Amino acid sequence: MKNVLIYGSGKSGQAAFLLAKEKGLSPFIVDDKSFDEKYLSDIDLIVVSPGIPFFHKIFKLAKKKGIEIVGETEFAYRFWKGKVIAVTGTDGKSTTTKLIYDILKRERKDIFIGGNYGIPFSEIVLEKETGTAVLELSSFQIYTLKSFKPDTAVFLNISKDHLDWHKKFSHYMYSKYKLFKLQNENCVAILNFDNSYTRDTKTKGKKLFFSLKELPENYSGIFLKENLICVKKNDKKEELINVEDFPVKGIHFIQNVMAASLVALEEGVSKESIKETVENFESLPYRLEYEGSIKGIDFYNDAKSTTVQSLLMAVRSFPEKNLVVIAGGIDKGGDFSLLKNEKNIKKFILIGRDKEKIGKILSKYFDVDYAASLEEAVKKSITYAEKDDVVLFSPACASFDMFKNYIDRGEKFKRIIKGLKC
Repeated sequence: MKNVLIYGSGKSGQAAFLLAKEKGLSPFIVDDKSFDEKYLSDIDLIVVSPGIPFFHKIFKLAKKKGIEIVGETEFAYRFWKGKVIAVTGTDGKSTTTKLIYDILKRERKDIFIGGNYGIPFSEIVLEKETGTAVLELSSFQIYTLKSFKPDTAVFLNISKDHLDWHKKFSHYMYSKYKLFKLQNENCVAILNFDNSYTRDTKTKGKKLFFSLKELPENYSGIFLKENLICVKKNDKKEELINVEDFPVKGIHFIQNVMAASLVALEEGVSKESIKETVENFESLPYRLEYEGSIKGIDFYNDAKSTTVQSLLMAVRSFPEKNLVVIAGGIDKGGDFSLLKNEKNIKKFILIGRDKEKIGKILSKYFDVDYAASLEEAVKKSITYAEKDDVVLFSPACASFDMFKNYIDRGEKFKRIIKGLKC
């Protein structure tokens, strides 16, 4: 019987523990507080949770003692006998994963959703060992993969993020690319054509692309032409859906729909199911969520935004509106100068630990003010915005300096707006 050390006692660790027991292994769980090196004396395998970084001591000890170390996703995959559709990227992973799941669910049984979406892969495998698993995968989860080979892998976008974990952008890129290097000729890679990093992804799988502009000759996939999403295959073009029928605002959502539609079409799902699912899709919370109007000013809650790229896409979703943007928190190494050409931003109000650091960059291009709390920032935004303007709460930073997580900050923004409307 294999002795398995599960490092990390959270949801992923608990799920891996139960799966290991179910498969006849001998597991036990530790974390930073309970771990002792003596526990490694009779261990055959170490399974780490996604939050354990590659520079953690457990990786060094595993290498020193010759013990195999894998992540929870890789561990679960070794018992999975079905298909895998994997979604990665800096932004938009959860929405795209849910779109794919909802579309496939219309015509299929045995469809499961999980991974970074909130349901550990081990939990899915415990329920059933076959079917189609639609998994959102973070760079942390991909880094510890070894044999994991997604039948279809989606690469939405890439920008500087998680440099507190990866230390270098090149390491972050390496982790994302690893998902596609494991594919073979029978696999499919769905790539964002508009980003050179994603477009040039190396894979043995068949490449399909999505783009906000018409795809060049010899490229197959899906693209946006005016307000229509069109499918292009072997130089034949066919309209799929009109973006004016979308229930969710934003450029990111258009890209998410294009990627999800390509997955569905490759899976043989009807265009009618794609169209119906998209047109009835309920946006996940805190993603450009409309919170109402005060004095003719519209308020949007984009609290899920943890990167500069996601803030940039949010800003570009309001091309004809003047914006007062509330941002800030814990900077994850993003390049805020990317926003310098966005002419519709009339004011930034910055909050959080790194507000002054971020402000030094943004003040070169915009009027910047600071607030000690989110509530103060919202009240200030009302004084700066005019009727028909938009106040956009899109932090572009991690939340842990002022909030429990992005959900907590999104809920607090909701409560503040609701209180001011009363």
